[in-house]
Amino acid sequence: MDAGIVSAISALAGTSIGALTSLASTWMTTKAQANAARIAAERAKREELYGRYMDELAVLYANALNNTSVDYDRLTIAYGLSGRIGLSATQPVAEGAIEALRIIVDIALGPCRTQQEMREMMDQPGMNVISAYAKLCREELEGLR
Repeated sequence: MDAGIVSAISALAGTSIGALTSLASTWMTTKAQANAARIAAERAKREELYGRYMDELAVLYANALNNTSVDYDRLTIAYGLSGRIGLSATQPVAEGAIEALRIIVDIALGPCRTQQEMREMMDQPGMNVISAYAKLCREELEGLR
């Protein structure tokens, strides 16, 4: 074969390989960036949803400690949020949302308490339902990195 032809074929092959490598690298980088953006958006959405739910739980919890009745307007909002949580959250977070709500409703429907009893109740291990739920959420969100 003529040296000029071999040289031209080698140049075309090298250019083709370089172009394919560049294309593959660009495609992989774009795919990784899109995946990172999707995960960041999902994490932000969940953080906002879980935060709103914990805000509602806090109001319900404070009302439960002070009263013997349930604020059904707030309870409706909290149940709606827990349903939305169930759509996207892991099973432990979804179950934790329902469990926190059950505990708060049980407190609200329980007997009247003195201020001292309310304070003591807040220090009991199983009664800090918002912190327990926040821990489940934090574990899930850390897994989304």
